[in-house]
Amino acid sequence: MDMIFLKLLNMGLAAGWLILAILPLRILLKKAPKRVCCVLWGIAALRLVCPLSLRAPFSLIPSAEILNAHTVQYARRPTVNTGILLINRTLNPIISRTLSQAPGASVNPLHVWIFAAGILWAVGAVLLLCYGIFRYLRLRIKVREAVPFEEFSPSKNLWLCDAVSSPFILGLLKPRIFLPSGIGADELAYVTAHEQAHLQRKDHWWKWLGYLLLTVYWFHPLVWAAYVLFCRDLELACDEKVVRDFDGAEKKAYAHALVSCGMQRKTVLSCPLAFGEIDVKERVKTILNYKKPGPGVTAAATVLCFLLALCFLTDPPVSEFTGSRNGNDSEFVMVFRKFNATDSQNLTLEAGDVLNAAIILDDGRMAVKIRYGDAVIYDNQELLFSETFDLEIAQSGIYTVEVTGEHARGRVSFTRSRLS
Repeated sequence: MDMIFLKLLNMGLAAGWLILAILPLRILLKKAPKRVCCVLWGIAALRLVCPLSLRAPFSLIPSAEILNAHTVQYARRPTVNTGILLINRTLNPIISRTLSQAPGASVNPLHVWIFAAGILWAVGAVLLLCYGIFRYLRLRIKVREAVPFEEFSPSKNLWLCDAVSSPFILGLLKPRIFLPSGIGADELAYVTAHEQAHLQRKDHWWKWLGYLLLTVYWFHPLVWAAYVLFCRDLELACDEKVVRDFDGAEKKAYAHALVSCGMQRKTVLSCPLAFGEIDVKERVKTILNYKKPGPGVTAAATVLCFLLALCFLTDPPVSEFTGSRNGNDSEFVMVFRKFNATDSQNLTLEAGDVLNAAIILDDGRMAVKIRYGDAVIYDNQELLFSETFDLEIAQSGIYTVEVTGEHARGRVSFTRSRLS
C-alpha cells in the first residue's frame, strides 16, 4: 500500500508541474477554440495515469521522484565510529545487540509515515468514490418517474421529469437527457442542442474519467483545481460547438435559455457524475462575445499543445557526472536484502545518495567484499547492519558486492550512474 501511494505521490508531483503550466496557458489561449483547453487537460490526465515516461533532454519536468524505494528503507542499528577500526569492531556489536533488540528500533521513521499516509490515501479514495456513486444513485432515484419526450426526441433519449429544475445528462452506456417538465418552448430547442452536443463529444465519458482521477489524487490540490476548470472548459467547448454558426440574435436567445435553465447547485461536486450547467455567468459572457477563431490561431494552439506534451510528458535524462553533491564521489550503504540463495539485482546509485539498511545473512553474520577498479575493500563483522562505506569511484560502472555465510551466499551488482 505504501509503495503504491509513493508511486502516486511521485506521479502527482510530475503532473503538478504540467497543471501549473496549463493554468496560464488557458488565459493565453483565450481566443483559441475552447476544445483546445480540453486537450490540455487530456495531456495532464495522461501524465497522471502513465507510470512510465520517456527521457528527453528537452523535458521541463524537474526530478519527479521526491521519494523512492531506496529512500524509505530500514535504518542501521546504532553504531559508533571512533576512527580506530579495532575499537569500532569491539564496541559496535555490543551497542547493536544492547540498544536495538526490537525490530521496530531499526525502522526508518519516514517508512512509518509513508505507510500511514498510504492507508489514509486509500480511505480517502474509497470515501470519495462512494460519495460519487451515492450522489449518482440518488439522482437516478429522483428521475425514476420521468417520462420520454417522444414528440421532440425520436431517438428516445430525451425525458421530462417533475422532480428536476434544470436540464442535465445522466448515464454512461445509455445516457439520457432529463428536462424539467415546465421548460418553455423557446428554451427547448437550444437546451436540447446543447445537451446533444455533449453526447456527440462524449463528454459524459470524460467527466467520469476525470472524477475517477480525482478520487485517486484527492490529496493533490492542483488536481482539484484542474478538475473544476476541466468541467468548466467542457461546458464552454460545448457552447462553442452549438453557437459556432449562430448570428447575434441567436446567440442572445441561446444565452437567455441558458440563464432560464441554469443549475441551482453551486458546486461541481453536488452531483459529480451527472452533466449539467455550471458557471452560467461566465458562459453567457463567452457566448455573447464569441468570434470564430481564424486558422492561424487554431494552428498556433495546436502547435502549443504538441510542444506542451513533448516537454511535460517526458522526464529529464540521467547526464554525466561532473561534480559531487556533497563532496564525496560516492557514499552508500547496501540495500536491505535477506539472502537464502544466490541472488543478484541491478540498482542505480546517484552521487551523494545514501541507501539505508544492509544485507543480512541467515546466520546473522556477513562478509562484504567490494571491488572497484584494481582496489579491494574487505570487511567482516558480526553486525546485522553494515557500516557506511565511502568509496572514491573515479568513473561510472558496475561494482559487485559478494556476501557469504555458513548457510547463504549472495551477490548484488550496483550500477553506478553519474549525475550532473
